[in-house]
Amino acid sequence: MLARTYDLVRFEKLNIKNMTRSVKGTIEQPGKNVRQKAGLNRAILAQRWGLLRQRTEHKAPGRVEDVPAPYTSLRCSACGWIDKNSRKSQAEFCCSSCGFICNADTNAATNVAAGQGGIPRPRRSAGAGGTTPPQQRSSVREPQPPWVGIPLFKRRRMSRTLE
Repeated sequence: MLARTYDLVRFEKLNIKNMTRSVKGTIEQPGKNVRQKAGLNRAILAQRWGLLRQRTEHKAPGRVEDVPAPYTSLRCSACGWIDKNSRKSQAEFCCSSCGFICNADTNAATNVAAGQGGIPRPRRSAGAGGTTPPQQRSSVREPQPPWVGIPLFKRRRMSRTLE
């Protein structure tokens, strides 16, 4: 569906191998929250993020991009300001510059869709040592189709001719 629906598909370049590494420790002195980390590792590996990206590349060759993961969750999708204090919690994002509020995952997904990640860049409208509020919300988004679905069957109309 992704390959048929979109001209360009972007994935956040996550280091899955490092994310699923076991908690450091020994048998005598195990690390903290070992059971929780093992459950998180199983959940990440069960989702098969790497396989999804690989198969999408096979079905849409040349139309899959990787966006560097740093700062995608800290950058404001409305004004571009990067501040670690904007992440109020795991789920809430509130920009310390323009006051834009939304779900943190939605904000990060918007940044990935716009290809904004990696090296922190200051806003173009920021003056020397100061910040200026943005004029409007960013309009950089992937085109959204009016209907997203997987067409399983093509409907053919049978026409009868009565003679």
